[in-house]
Amino acid sequence: MNFPGRLVLSLGAALLCFGCRTVCHREEQVMGPIAARITAVSDRMSAKEVESAILAAFAEIHRIDRLMSHYKKDSDVTRLNGSAAGEWLRVDRMTFAVVEEAHRVSELTGGAFDVTSLPLSTLWGFWPVKELHVPSDQEIRSVLPHVGYRKLSLDPTIHSLMKSDPETKVDLGAIAKGYAVDKATEVLLRKGLRHALVEIGGEARAIGKNKNGVPWRIGVLHPAKPGYLAVLELSNKAVATSGDYMNFFVVDGKRYCHLFDPRTGRPISNDVCSVTVVADNCTQADALATAVSVMGAEEGLKLIESLPATEAIIVRRVGRDERIEVHASTGLKKVTVIP
Repeated sequence: MNFPGRLVLSLGAALLCFGCRTVCHREEQVMGPIAARITAVSDRMSAKEVESAILAAFAEIHRIDRLMSHYKKDSDVTRLNGSAAGEWLRVDRMTFAVVEEAHRVSELTGGAFDVTSLPLSTLWGFWPVKELHVPSDQEIRSVLPHVGYRKLSLDPTIHSLMKSDPETKVDLGAIAKGYAVDKATEVLLRKGLRHALVEIGGEARAIGKNKNGVPWRIGVLHPAKPGYLAVLELSNKAVATSGDYMNFFVVDGKRYCHLFDPRTGRPISNDVCSVTVVADNCTQADALATAVSVMGAEEGLKLIESLPATEAIIVRRVGRDERIEVHASTGLKKVTVIP
């Protein structure tokens, strides 16, 4: 359910060579309970023009939600999940683009990223309603054959998808938010905005500078206590964070989170508790944050270092006292970690 947002307009006192800056901010609830925020700054456009651009960006976010949410009965994803094996299903170009990118990341990560993991979420009680429990080994083995990104076939000529297994179910939640951030940013750019921050549930993309004329400051939440682990200063970059502390339950002292290794059918258990990825676009950052969480610190950091214009902060819990250990890729070595 979507809720009307609140728009805050202010004419800043800061001056550029083109005069006063207009700063507009809007927040809405999208994709269920997720908060989306857009802040835009302009020294050339009126408040009304900036407001119109932000509203258009939110319209794009809602459109993507309608197409890709597995909670909505008439979405492309719901239609795909209900389709028969061997049946080609034509979907919107945007839905196809997201599934195509998901497939690319799955190949890149050796299957660590997999959008067909919805049956595992259902088995462990994370969806459709929260009935959290630890399934038996036999139950896990019975579901695993229905999971696997190669069970989806793609035909780019007709923007169509096909399942090889009728029980294969898709959840684009680990990539669609990042895609929505990118598409909303593209709307703002087309409307003439050059300075903005778009954020959906922890996934964000920054273009240009903030109202003070400096890079946007984005906090990385600490996985073990209230507050921030680090603050990133970004301009024309995207960032996404995935963590086991966001949605989990504990049985007999063991933590079970919503991030699954699709190869084992179980929640990740590699001590990684938070992964933040910085990339040129948010679609890639979003998917990679999940993938690296599954891959683990050593393998994940090796992957990140191999990718151009991509950086990461990987946080592990170490030892019985679960102290926090931070690993950063080369380009983020100088980021200050807040004690």
